[in-house]
Amino acid sequence: MKTLPILSLLLTISLGTFALNPSRTYKQLPEKYNMVYTAHEVTTEDGAKLKAWHFPKKGEASTELILICHNGEGNMADYLRRVDQFRADFNVVIFDYRGYGESSEFEIDNNMYIYPHFQEDLKAMFDFCRKQFVAKFNIYGWGIGAGLAMGVGYNRAEAKKIIADTPFLSMEDLGERFSNWDEPMEVPFAGYDKKNEPTFSLDNSPANPDLKIKLFIGSNDILLTPADMEALQTKQKKLIDKVIFIIENPDRKDNFDVDKAAYYGECKAFLQG
Repeated sequence: MKTLPILSLLLTISLGTFALNPSRTYKQLPEKYNMVYTAHEVTTEDGAKLKAWHFPKKGEASTELILICHNGEGNMADYLRRVDQFRADFNVVIFDYRGYGESSEFEIDNNMYIYPHFQEDLKAMFDFCRKQFVAKFNIYGWGIGAGLAMGVGYNRAEAKKIIADTPFLSMEDLGERFSNWDEPMEVPFAGYDKKNEPTFSLDNSPANPDLKIKLFIGSNDILLTPADMEALQTKQKKLIDKVIFIIENPDRKDNFDVDKAAYYGECKAFLQG
């Protein structure tokens, strides 16, 4: 019986981890868990309609807001447990990119890592949160959401603090890494603004001079490493937290799911510090 080399097998298994996998159906809604929220429709500059949910902080009212960018797997309804953690201390906004949930129709190739259009989606969400809720707020993302949060957020004056869990470095870097895979993922060859790619954004000063960034990474991530996060940190030592949160994650599952309490504790300490 022919067997695949271990690395090849790991890459094959992990391909689905990075592929965009949209779901148009909300398997659950916040009211199932008695979560108070309001639904919104946000229009992007190029006319796409994005579905967004706003959750007020539990208990005493607050003006502190966090905008959440998911990783392109499923849709925002799959991450209500994560939202519930954050709304213990913050107002929360989460949204779906075009092609996801009840946002505008958009054809997505499951072999594509990210689309440049998602930059426009996040820009629209920044505008929405500023106009609808508060002038400055925090942003958190994981996977593609981390790269978007860090790259786009770096160039937005509204961003107070950014938590980026495993952000990509650049389209060029991704292309090189994926080229060595047996079944290479694809990245945009045009349309992704370099200033929104984390490694290039850090070559300039942030739009908000008081911006702070916290980096997370899984210990056994198949695509990126703690050394990659250190490379980002070196570019802007004053604004990127000196301690990179490394989640011991031998099974390569969602870093949040490894230890939810410890994960959120790290987020809260950074955001409220």
